Amino acid sequence: MAIRSIGWLSGLPLLAGAWVAATAFAEPRLEAALEAPAEAVATATGRDAAEPWLRVEARGRDLVASGEAPGEGARDQARAALAALPGWRRIVDRTGLVAEVSPFTWAVASRAPDRLDLIGHRPAETGRAALAEFLGAGLPAGLVLRDTARAARGAPENFSEAARFLVAQVQHLKPGATAALSDRVLSVRGEAASVEAYAALRSDLAHPPAGYTVGEVAVEPALVSPFVWSASRGPAGIRLDGYATSEADRAAILAAARLLADGAPVSDAMRTARGLPAGIDARALVDRAFAILALVREGSVALDGSTLSVRGSAIDVQAVREAEAAAATLPAGISRGAFALTASPVSPYLVAIRRGPDAFTLTGHLPDAEARTALRAALRPHLYGERVIDRTRIAEGAPPALVEGLTAGIGALVQLAEGEVSVRDQSLRIAGEGLYPESARRVAAEAGRLAPAGWRIEVAVGARGAPPKRDPAECRETFATLASGQALRFDPGSADLKPAFYPVLDEVAGLARACPQARIEVAGHDDPPGSAPAPVAKEAAPKEAAPKEAPLKEASGKSKPAAKPGRPAEKPAPKPVETAAMPDPGLPQRRAAAIVDYLLKAGIPADRIAPAPAEASDRRAVAFALRS
Repeated sequence: MAIRSIGWLSGLPLLAGAWVAATAFAEPRLEAALEAPAEAVATATGRDAAEPWLRVEARGRDLVASGEAPGEGARDQARAALAALPGWRRIVDRTGLVAEVSPFTWAVASRAPDRLDLIGHRPAETGRAALAEFLGAGLPAGLVLRDTARAARGAPENFSEAARFLVAQVQHLKPGATAALSDRVLSVRGEAASVEAYAALRSDLAHPPAGYTVGEVAVEPALVSPFVWSASRGPAGIRLDGYATSEADRAAILAAARLLADGAPVSDAMRTARGLPAGIDARALVDRAFAILALVREGSVALDGSTLSVRGSAIDVQAVREAEAAAATLPAGISRGAFALTASPVSPYLVAIRRGPDAFTLTGHLPDAEARTALRAALRPHLYGERVIDRTRIAEGAPPALVEGLTAGIGALVQLAEGEVSVRDQSLRIAGEGLYPESARRVAAEAGRLAPAGWRIEVAVGARGAPPKRDPAECRETFATLASGQALRFDPGSADLKPAFYPVLDEVAGLARACPQARIEVAGHDDPPGSAPAPVAKEAAPKEAAPKEAPLKEASGKSKPAAKPGRPAEKPAPKPVETAAMPDPGLPQRRAAAIVDYLLKAGIPADRIAPAPAEASDRRAVAFALRS
């Protein structure tokens, strides 16, 4: 019994060796038979440019599945495909689901001149390789993308376009910069690689991808040396060149230029950069530069480093002195450079004195301080509480006898309620309103003698409240409307004005005053046929005998001898016979004369109103005609 037990035990090693040998020979074959179809299932999980997320390992007749599915449906499909494979004994499922993140964040970071790192999360449905290929298209040679982002769900729509946009922006920046998205908000941080790159970045950020907005932009402009800036002024307007330290400073410079230009064109060729020397207040520099440029007719104010220079021609001699004073007290940190500002005689030479409700205002140019003193002295006797506002400037180019002409003009100006005396080279103009028509006429009559010898003079003085003057075309149109309106008809046989005539005649008078170049003719009218004529007055019969006449005296004072007795007395005048009145051929002329008389009293000058020439007519109403 013992001998048989020992024999059985001695066979066990042989059996174990046979089993090991069979396993070592059969297991690789079983694994190989399962790996190929399992690998096909794993590869099939990568569709639509996505990378396969499933990884399958065959261990004998067991399959071990791992990886993160983009969704529960994809995970179920992969499980079902593995279960359908023949020959497996057990499936070990170690798969999971890609996490959903919110907010969905992704960024591209510039780590070195030749490397960009992609960090954060990428869409689970977009494979790493596919995303790298899409983003890498068009990148400079030698620039490498390293993607360490993790797959996640929750990516915003159009993610790939937004990611490519950020990759393009980070290339404008120096290493250390990042461009990121958080859901649909884009942000950029870093330092611009160059002045041109900063400008390109600002331009690109103004047009983000559809559906995205730009959030924080913390980008420093590039550093330049030397820092230069200039503002030039000329007939074409103002031009800005050089650098501004920030977008806010650039906007402030543009605002100051447009204010000075006063509607003239402003050309902006500035770029944004750093490099203004430390300690210089950029806003104070801009204020002082434009204060000087306001005194320049053609020229420039330029900064080079910390030196400010002024070149060109000033608006007048006084401006040269004012610019020199401004350049002598520049903001801290700025030194005065070249100062080449000259002044030419002003042409045309303009100066004006205006009288308003409470002040006399002087504007334009004067040759010197003595001229100012003389004009103030001429005004002083006529000031009754009014102020004198002197805005004149000193300039060369004054015409001869300027002060004489202005002083004479002041004599006329003080007779007006409001007005202005002005000079343009050797032309004197007096314009304004008098309180009364008489004062306006007196000033107009006397003004012609005020201009110095060789000067021209123009006078435009009217009475306050006088109707505005109209142009001839408007006069004709208005008069035609008025003449074709209400008809004026006299009573039969009468030349007396009726009350209904007065409003129409007053309008005619007002129109005549507003149209001084026009002459009005008035035509009367006949009575219609069959009109009852006006009754003729009868001579009244004497109620009692007339007293005896006294003897008539001759011119010498002697009396005429009485009639001799027996001589028949002179026959008395026959009594008038009462007859019907006949049509009066002069009636239209008398009617016209009655209307002309009214209009003359209404203020129309006699040389501008007259009856129309007599002519045969069947006119039945008064007619007006306008003659220029």
